[in-house]
Amino acid sequence: MLKVLKDFLVSAVYAANNTNNTNNTTVPSDWTNANMFKSNILGDDPTLVDTFIAITNILIVIGIGLVLVFLVLGFIRFITSQGDKVATEQAQKWVTYAIIGGVGLFLVYAVKSVLLNFLEIDTDPLEE
Repeated sequence: MLKVLKDFLVSAVYAANNTNNTNNTTVPSDWTNANMFKSNILGDDPTLVDTFIAITNILIVIGIGLVLVFLVLGFIRFITSQGDKVATEQAQKWVTYAIIGGVGLFLVYAVKSVLLNFLEIDTDPLEE
């Protein structure tokens, strides 16, 4: 996906810089905007590893959002409990479970990173 974005930006900059094209130079065929729509979100030929990385990244981002939402809701419940013991305990549980979820997400990211490093899989999308 980053390669597609890079190709699009390069072609846009190339076109902008060559508006007064007196040298009759042409843009390479792989820089055209039409080619950018031919690939899917995982690239031209996604492998199982690419799919695994994409799915885990999406789940981690969704999980971080859920952790933040539950933390905020837990703190709001804690503030609005007004000293009620049951409501305070319930709010503490929400915050505790959100923190446990955040630690779990960190562990998922750590396991993914260790696994990819152990298998010596290059995950830098900018290197070609």
